[in-house]
Amino acid sequence: MNRSGALRLLSIGFAFALLTGIQTKAADAVATLAGGAGISGHSDGVGTAARFADPVGLAIDADGNLLLADSGNHCVRRITPAGIVSTIAGGPGLAGSADGVGTAARFDSPSALAVAPDGTVYISDIGNHTLRRLDRNGRITTPAGLAGVTGATNGIGSQVRFNAPLGLAVTASGDVFVADSGNHLIRRMDARGQVTSFAGVAESWGDENGPGNVARFNGPVGLALDRSGNLVVADSLNHTLRRVSPDGTVTLLAGKPGEDGSADGPTKDSRFGTPAELAFDARGNLYVTDAWFHTLRRITPGGQVSTVAGLAGAEGSGDGNYTAARFFNPYGLVITPRGSLVMTDTFNQTLRELHAPFALTVSLKAEAGTLLHWESQPGARYQVFTRDALDAPWTILGTPLTASGITTDWTDSAPGPSPHRWYQVSLVP
Repeated sequence: MNRSGALRLLSIGFAFALLTGIQTKAADAVATLAGGAGISGHSDGVGTAARFADPVGLAIDADGNLLLADSGNHCVRRITPAGIVSTIAGGPGLAGSADGVGTAARFDSPSALAVAPDGTVYISDIGNHTLRRLDRNGRITTPAGLAGVTGATNGIGSQVRFNAPLGLAVTASGDVFVADSGNHLIRRMDARGQVTSFAGVAESWGDENGPGNVARFNGPVGLALDRSGNLVVADSLNHTLRRVSPDGTVTLLAGKPGEDGSADGPTKDSRFGTPAELAFDARGNLYVTDAWFHTLRRITPGGQVSTVAGLAGAEGSGDGNYTAARFFNPYGLVITPRGSLVMTDTFNQTLRELHAPFALTVSLKAEAGTLLHWESQPGARYQVFTRDALDAPWTILGTPLTASGITTDWTDSAPGPSPHRWYQVSLVP
């Protein structure tokens, strides 16, 4: 019986492998979390009974609720872990620029959300060209910008001018980065409320790398901070992902400026359509919604790009396994505390949920037994299964395991009757 060596498999939703071979299989992993495909409107409720109008930006609050910028309804919605959808700020269908508490406030096409360490929620109000703030008491204020007035002026409060602000990211110290899309500029607001230009030059688009005042962007959209404090920018109209270091130096991360496409592979060979929002998982993988090609992409820390879900250029609304699932202009993206990814499927008027792929390694231990090692989400629960023939049913091994870190090890001490033993690891509720 030859059971030596370690084999790796990247799977969808769950991982499984055989000591003497690898077999792939898709899991029905994409599901509609809330909203009705192709049905625009405004209704609170549970799951697919709720209705949205061009849902875009997403964030997670400290209690594990999803927060949604419901752009076409000019309001902010909350989705609890139980799937209950409610309206927490703005008047449904009523565009405006009023500050106030909860539904007395008014927005004009809110587009992105970011939660600060103290629980404050920042909102990019693209139609008003302002940055809004939702405090823990439900009050909406305007910390930067003047409603209806565009420009690129730095300063504090109503002195500041933006032009179609989109993506947001908040640092551990409370600084807020803003993708000032119409100005082709990355801005920063510090804890005192002072807004400055961080990278790029106002009203000057391009694709140059270099120091902040030399670099150029073209319609930046999504923002995300990595574990080293670098800011990743979805440079949408350049079809690229850019990295901005803490000192403002800009480099190319993935894609090729001016050349769109859907190619996977090493970052230098990869191509994107219009990358939108971004999210890092606990292992440092970067997920990217590619709105133009209706797909979800992933960039590993090692620099490999893959298409996780959807088919490039094929729009639709079908749930199912990751290659069969279809999206229609996916935009917002967030990773939940339980390790799943939630996307706003904007033109389908829905929120979609899928599990992050993870890899499983199976190897023979020097002593009796087989070691399983897989990428895990801290706090998530996993169940190990096995079978000894392709036509045999899966058998549960042991009890569910709760992961304490980003990797988990488990040993099967029983050799099994067959020289070909299959293993599966699955996320469980």
